[in-house]
Amino acid sequence: MMNRSHRLIITLIAAFFLVITAGNFARLQAAPSAKIVVNQVGYLPNSPKVALLVNSDTAQQKIELVDSSTKKTVQVITPTQSVRDRDSNDRLQTIDFSQIEQTGNYFLRAGSIESYPFSIASNVYQEPIIKLLRSYYLQRCGVAIDDPVTGIRHAPCHLRDGSLAHQDPTDLSGKAIPSTGGWHDAGDYGKYVSTTAVTVGRLLSLYENNPKAFPDRQLTIPESGNGISDLLDEMRVGLDWMRSMQRSDGAVYRKLSGKKWPSIVAPDEDTQPRFIYGISTAETAKFAAAMAIAARVYAPFQPQQSTLYLKAARRAWDYLQMQSAMKVDWVNGDDSGSGKYLASEIDTEPSLKIDTDDRLWAAAELFITTKESQFDRYFLQQLPNFDYSLFEWKDPTALGMLNYLSESQTPQANQLKLKLAEKILHRADALVKKVTTNGYHLANHRFIWGSNKMTATEGLTLILAYRLTDGTAYRQAAIDQIDYLLGRNPFNQTFVTGIGTHPVRHVNHIFARARKISIPGLLVGGANSGAQDGIAPKNRGLLSYVDDEKSYATNEYAIDYNAELIALMSTIANQ
Repeated sequence: MMNRSHRLIITLIAAFFLVITAGNFARLQAAPSAKIVVNQVGYLPNSPKVALLVNSDTAQQKIELVDSSTKKTVQVITPTQSVRDRDSNDRLQTIDFSQIEQTGNYFLRAGSIESYPFSIASNVYQEPIIKLLRSYYLQRCGVAIDDPVTGIRHAPCHLRDGSLAHQDPTDLSGKAIPSTGGWHDAGDYGKYVSTTAVTVGRLLSLYENNPKAFPDRQLTIPESGNGISDLLDEMRVGLDWMRSMQRSDGAVYRKLSGKKWPSIVAPDEDTQPRFIYGISTAETAKFAAAMAIAARVYAPFQPQQSTLYLKAARRAWDYLQMQSAMKVDWVNGDDSGSGKYLASEIDTEPSLKIDTDDRLWAAAELFITTKESQFDRYFLQQLPNFDYSLFEWKDPTALGMLNYLSESQTPQANQLKLKLAEKILHRADALVKKVTTNGYHLANHRFIWGSNKMTATEGLTLILAYRLTDGTAYRQAAIDQIDYLLGRNPFNQTFVTGIGTHPVRHVNHIFARARKISIPGLLVGGANSGAQDGIAPKNRGLLSYVDDEKSYATNEYAIDYNAELIALMSTIANQ
């Protein structure tokens, strides 16, 4: 018979083993599962092909590249030694199968672990590009949508856009200013000049550099078959809406939205009054740049429209010449139902406190279109003040510099091009260093609002550097950015709806949520340490992301996000 002391000892021993067992179980539960992450769309035959083995417990495990149709092993690959990625804390091993150029469908296998399938093909980016481009049609405002491809439809929406929110020097508060059309900017129903201008600027510049890549009938939109590129037809939606936002004195209003964020309803069911909010010299300059590009791109096909665009650009520029400093008409309460798109507690970049960056872009595009020296002088005067940076609505100078590179071959122009090339390569070299030190080969290490868009834009900087130098490290790093966005990431998912085996599924998009549908071709914002929605994990850098329809800070789409990924994929595909 045990005495009290014996029972106490046995109890303590049992408790000890219980704690140890529970601890081991907890560690087993917390241990990340092994996986192989790949670009779920696939790879170009003559391009780098790199996947990652994540958190494998087996050292130097052999990886099989398997043909999906025959189930035969095509190649056996030895991955690299495991390296700990500081941003995700994942243990990563590189799987390089770049020497395989045979087209086909494949997957990778490590024992019982299999990757999602992918293709190797010369047209591997074609379907994603088309889906990304078609999203603009599905975002159109003011017209009925009846899409034969996806079955998505809704009645005409926001037909009373809009009324002036506040009295200004030219009009009284409440004046009706017909501003139907354009695109819903993101997952809600607001429309913004800033993002529309950079979207149009990027995609028209892309077309200008390679028009054959964007033919008529490519997108199956209502205008298909009219003899003009579908991309140009779609960009007119944004351009013609922006023209309606220009004031009689040449200034441009910033945005159009309701005073409340829309309820979870379809666009045609959002019946609240909608208002046009004050002018800004920054938006006016971005508007001038986009209109100047449009004037030269549309001239061969629609000369009358081209004339209207150039006239609008000149009027905007003339207004800017009367404003010696940045001007923003903003009133407290203007952002109660829409994004601010100005300097704020979230958007803190120094470029948002000036408008000379926007004016530089406008001057570059107006000079390219008109060849008038006044625009060239302004560009040359301001250029030393700017590095080559991330092209975005916050600072659009990069596209102006890039487009200026295509100008005439004069001695003065050639010297300037050398300076521009130096600026580009300086940034690209820094990006390559970031790629080589990051486990997921990311060039963008800023995990803020729209980080996925930034990743695509840095990829464009890298591929531009490759075109300037033929340096293969730039090209590989550019492709790394696509691979990340299309599945080679900690989440083993693509960040574009309807693309890949495991795409993002729960986009923060009011129409999609209201109808419980999936809208294909939407690139979501991605990791955002700020996680302002209170849904995504906060302050976790690369891991501050969640595929949740309520996470507007990480899982919302925007028109300018798509433009950058379209440009990156198209540029690489058409080298």
